[in-house]
Amino acid sequence: MRKYQLLIIAFFLGISTSFAQIYSEDQASNVTDEVLKELNRERALLSQNLEFRIKEIDSKINTLDESIKNTNSASEKVEKLLERVKFLEERQEEIDKNTVSVYKYNYSSAVLNLASMEREIKPLNLFNTSREFYSTLDRISNPMNYEGYQQWFGKFQNFVKEEQEENARLAALNHMIQITGNLAEGTPFTGVFAGSLFDGISTFINSLNRRDKELKKQSMEMLKLTTSISQFTHDKDLIETEWQGINKSLNELKDLQNEAMEDNLVDMLGINMKDFQEHFTNETDAKKRTQYMLDISKIAENKIVEERSKNPENWKQEYHDQMLQVQNLKIRFGMLTFRILENLNKYEKLIDKYDEDPYLKEEMKQLRLKLDLVRNSFESTFNPQEYIKASNEMYIVE
Repeated sequence: MRKYQLLIIAFFLGISTSFAQIYSEDQASNVTDEVLKELNRERALLSQNLEFRIKEIDSKINTLDESIKNTNSASEKVEKLLERVKFLEERQEEIDKNTVSVYKYNYSSAVLNLASMEREIKPLNLFNTSREFYSTLDRISNPMNYEGYQQWFGKFQNFVKEEQEENARLAALNHMIQITGNLAEGTPFTGVFAGSLFDGISTFINSLNRRDKELKKQSMEMLKLTTSISQFTHDKDLIETEWQGINKSLNELKDLQNEAMEDNLVDMLGINMKDFQEHFTNETDAKKRTQYMLDISKIAENKIVEERSKNPENWKQEYHDQMLQVQNLKIRFGMLTFRILENLNKYEKLIDKYDEDPYLKEEMKQLRLKLDLVRNSFESTFNPQEYIKASNEMYIVE
């Protein structure tokens, strides 16, 4: 189970090179904001100019219409009608410029968000706190970590070895103990093993006479401790099975993201992925990363203009499809962060369940502190609802 948790953490970390390349979430967010701010500024200026030019052209067309209505000369009417057609073409050209501007902004936003998806979780902090949290869960689930348990278990294990010839259940328990190896390493005290262990401890307790009063009392306590830990581990494992589904979905999303990067950067924009890795993924200077994405947006604009010239009827379709795909990936990514947060919250209920258990309550206090660190780190980086909302609103409308 632990491998699924580590795989999930590795996905968010983007551990493909080294921790020296880990990039802060705040800086990544600033790059995204700066690029979109500059693109929006350009678009706003063009929109203002467009509005002015449209009004100017409309005024000329209205003047021509009045002139055409008032003239009796057929040749003059033809001349003015031709002039009117020219103004209408100019008007359409201005509108087309705005369409290109909108698609440039939206498509650049799609490429930028696609490229930034891996870097949107605060990686090192989340990794460190998560690692400590899950190691604490493991420690709580192993009774060998509790005071006096290993020493007592040695006595119990000797009893099992000595009595196994006369008791089939003890023989089976001894076999399970042997094949599990070193129990101190963290063998879960759950399932068939736990049931057999409870039977064995009960047999051990019943075998003790009055002279073994202290050992009997200790054994009763160890049985209760083992029962609490076994049930805690069972409840914990129910929560942790969800990580398998989350990890599968994250891997699928990662594959889709890689495909989308190839489709957009390489196939549509003609960008070399090694150059992209060098100038964006691995670049630590925010200004250089911002400028590089602005350069890519210029390439996108030129491609859009070129495609519109070659295919004036259907030039929008491919860009529209890619933008929709990226938006769906972003929303899906946001839904996964929501699932992760929900699963982290299940640990809160687990702690609440056992925080009054006399054998585990001190452990629950420590576990709650570790959980708070993980959850606060996650929530400070991600607000799933806001993320999904922003993904739904990532494009502007013509």
